Amino acid sequence: MTEATVIKEEILALTAEHVERLHATWCHMFHSQTCVKYLHRLKQHAEAFYSDLLEESEDKQAIISRDIAALQAEEVQLLGELYGGDAVEERPENVPLIVWQLKLEQTVEQLREELPKRRAEVQELQLQQEALCGELGLPRLPLLLHPLPLPQELTAFRQHLEQLSSERVARTKVMKELQQSIEQQLQQLENDAAERRLWSEIKEDLTTETFERLRALQQRLANQWQELREDIDATREKVLGLWPRLEETDEARMQLVRDATEYTQSTRRVLQEELQRCQLLFRGQLKTIIQQLRVEINEWWDRTLKSRQERLRFASYYTDWYNEELLELHELQLEDLKLYYENHKEIFELYASRAALLARLEELDAKSHDPTRFQNRGGQLLKEERERRDIACKLPKIELQITELVRVHEAKCFGPFLVHGENILELMGRERRHNAALKKTPCSKLRCQPTAATVQSKQGSQPSLRMGCLKNNSTQQQRLLRAAKLQDSSELVTSENENVLADSFKKFTPSSRSSLLPAPRNILGQLDSSGNISQGNTGTSQQDFKPLNLPTPRASRMWLKRPKD
Repeated sequence: MTEATVIKEEILALTAEHVERLHATWCHMFHSQTCVKYLHRLKQHAEAFYSDLLEESEDKQAIISRDIAALQAEEVQLLGELYGGDAVEERPENVPLIVWQLKLEQTVEQLREELPKRRAEVQELQLQQEALCGELGLPRLPLLLHPLPLPQELTAFRQHLEQLSSERVARTKVMKELQQSIEQQLQQLENDAAERRLWSEIKEDLTTETFERLRALQQRLANQWQELREDIDATREKVLGLWPRLEETDEARMQLVRDATEYTQSTRRVLQEELQRCQLLFRGQLKTIIQQLRVEINEWWDRTLKSRQERLRFASYYTDWYNEELLELHELQLEDLKLYYENHKEIFELYASRAALLARLEELDAKSHDPTRFQNRGGQLLKEERERRDIACKLPKIELQITELVRVHEAKCFGPFLVHGENILELMGRERRHNAALKKTPCSKLRCQPTAATVQSKQGSQPSLRMGCLKNNSTQQQRLLRAAKLQDSSELVTSENENVLADSFKKFTPSSRSSLLPAPRNILGQLDSSGNISQGNTGTSQQDFKPLNLPTPRASRMWLKRPKD
């Protein structure tokens, strides 16, 4: 049993007890009708008391309900302004009205305190945005006081302000770097007041327009500084190029130019003054300088293997009218030759290697015809044979590389690669065929001759006589081999000289041109088809020569072995 139930029972018991006591008293005092009358009045008083008490309680309940409703309405309004919602919690059944009212009053009081704070915060954020956007020149984001922004909107706005702050810091740093760069460029250029006045007119804010103007000014100064740098480099290059030609010995002025290493207007003035001075001296020594260039051009002609006809195409090389235009033509020609050599450097180096190998091969061939080579007991013959094999292996590889590079050149330039005025591939092919012919011709002639060693071996001559005959025949064989080789080489030189002179000296008459050619020589004579030696250029008559029977190389090696005693 609850406390309220106990109290209600006590009230009922107390009321019953007092009514019984009143009724007993009234019965003792009055007759029964009067007692009934008083009971009716007591009932009316009790009804009036409870009615008044109930009415007062209901009025109090109504007041509390109205207050709760007002609080709920205010709560809905505040929640809508602060959080954008209108959901209000309903009162539970077991919660008294007065308790609910107190709770609502506390909630509404908190919302009332939060509302001005939120408005003040919004105003502060608006002021921050106004300052940042005004400084950066960026558009503003809307942030209203009525209705107030939601919490998530305030969070996003705060992030926006953080981004603006970061942008401001970054732009401040860039602005400082731009200002330092522009100040340094102005110091380097030693510029007049016009550029500084233009710089001072630019506002020192962080707007995009200001940065564009600063960058435009920086680019303008950078272009001026680049022009200054290029001008200084070009002037310095001209001065350094003129000094060797002029054979400059003024150490004071040369040291002044060497010390001017910075890219400033002062350096430009020093170099321009030196260039003007050198140009004045240069005009007085124009002839000497052009002649020096001609020496260099001739060296590069030799290096690039130019033919006589190709050299004659540069007609300015042969004129005697010395002026600056002629100098410029010589400089351009020298530059073109250097560029041509640099672009085809690998071909020239390979061709030079090939020429060196061919020269070495000729030396080895000349040594192979030396009659004293068999007296060497130090293994020199074996070394020469190995070197000859190495050269025979290297030459085809080098020629293949040259051919590949030349094919690439022909594909790019749509023309052959010339060496001494001829197609390098045709020239190498002709040289290969000629070298092969030089190697095969003497041996083939010797194989056709009957050898004395063979005849004597058939006749069974004595060893001593055979050795004496072998020595004489070996000497004659070596002379014949040299004579045949000299004749072939003289014929080759004669044909080549005729081609070169025919292209280079067309202005000469046939008689004078033929007088320039070397006459072919035949020292020991030549063999006819029957094995006889015909008359050469030695002045000996036909009757002084007799047919010789020479041993073959294999037979000579066999006769070199002495029989044992």
